[in-house]
Amino acid sequence: MVVRPMGVVEPLPLVVVRAGQTPVRQDEPCTDQWIIDTGLFAVSVLDADGRTMLLDLLGAGDGLGLPGGLPAAWTATALRPARLRPTHDVEGLAATVARLASIATDLAWFDTTDRVERRLIDLARRLGRPAPGGVLIPVRLTQDELASMVGATRESVNRAVRALVARGSIEVRGRGRYVVRAQLRLVADDP
Repeated sequence: MVVRPMGVVEPLPLVVVRAGQTPVRQDEPCTDQWIIDTGLFAVSVLDADGRTMLLDLLGAGDGLGLPGGLPAAWTATALRPARLRPTHDVEGLAATVARLASIATDLAWFDTTDRVERRLIDLARRLGRPAPGGVLIPVRLTQDELASMVGATRESVNRAVRALVARGSIEVRGRGRYVVRAQLRLVADDP
């Protein structure tokens, strides 16, 4: 917020980002820190060998950018038109970093099928829309992109997706459209 003389407080203006624009670029200083108001961003990392890894998808409420002109560790590209709300609060950024740390531990501790399931559940929880039979992830994910997100080959992800469909955890609707099935919850009876 901008504080004007006489105690008048004005909200900071929203930043509009068109699909395809990249407000955060790996190894370049960040110009600001935002909370995503609307839109969807792909967050990726380019390694020294020229390989790109899709780390995550960020949507409404997620933090983007870094404070103080620090160099970015990843690139964020808008998949859809977006609005960014400037902020100096590091909570959104902290939540994004914590989620990326969780993704890293998943790579170490879980097999490919479990990693795929956990990423789809996370995306459905954060970005999804209610759909018949579960929650639809509102972006097409190719098996190559999903493989990049879970540190596996496309072939391994293909097998994992088939296993998750067979066990009823997910449904594939068209190419790259995933519905995460609603999980049943057991509720203990009150004594």
